Amino acid sequence: MRRTVVIVGLIAALIVVGGVELFGAQKAPACRVKGDPLIFGAASFLVPGLGQFMNGQDGKGLLHLAVAIALPTVAGFLIFTLNPPLPIALLVPSALYLGWSVLSAMDAYEVASTYCKA
Repeated sequence: MRRTVVIVGLIAALIVVGGVELFGAQKAPACRVKGDPLIFGAASFLVPGLGQFMNGQDGKGLLHLAVAIALPTVAGFLIFTLNPPLPIALLVPSALYLGWSVLSAMDAYEVASTYCKA
């Protein structure tokens, strides 16, 4: 239980840190790299948040990375506290990570196609 509280606290802190960029006035990001938006999307699919860092959105990239780590960790912790864990439930952390990777890739692609084209 203590670990869950610590993980939720860390996620809340990251949201507060990245909140100004995420929920504040939206402005054009300062792209670190100009190029094909598919590269940004692929980078963010492989490592959620990497495409956002390449787009120049550091707070958003850090938040995407933290959520990509926290979602399967918390889900796995909750599943393994079940006694005995259901075999199909073991797929839940992987499905959550894959889903978040896809959403992160779509976001990085959309921002890159709007602001970071070569």
